Amino acid sequence: MSERHAFGTNLRRIRVQRGITIAQIVAATNVGSRFWEALEINDLSQWPTGIYARAYVRGYAKAIGVDPESTVDEFCRCFPHGDRRAEPTIRGQAEIVGHNDLQWRDQIPAKAGEVDRRGAASTPPGQTHSQSSTAFGQMFGRLRALLRT
Repeated sequence: MSERHAFGTNLRRIRVQRGITIAQIVAATNVGSRFWEALEINDLSQWPTGIYARAYVRGYAKAIGVDPESTVDEFCRCFPHGDRRAEPTIRGQAEIVGHNDLQWRDQIPAKAGEVDRRGAASTPPGQTHSQSSTAFGQMFGRLRALLRT
């Protein structure tokens, strides 16, 4: 089973082993049970993205008593919902409004000994994160092509 497919399953296993119910997590996080049930089966189709997704995962991790930072790190590596990079979205928005000379760079300098939490495991060798394609980048590429015609 891949790391991505095991993510929710592992969280559920830990929750059940510790005798914690979904209702207890709902009470601790003020987030509806449908989100937690979906997380445990890796169905993030109705989940928010970015900071909200990371906050939800952090809250779940705290509620079941696992390390929230390492859980969020793993979530960010496994799912695009936790992506911390803003560059594809900002570039897409700038191109839509015709601001083509954008100087934005989403290069976050790594500190010595710090783990890159932006999904380094999925970036092909020789490419930076800004060079790797994302769903947003592909979507805005298609939108640009439509606007140019």
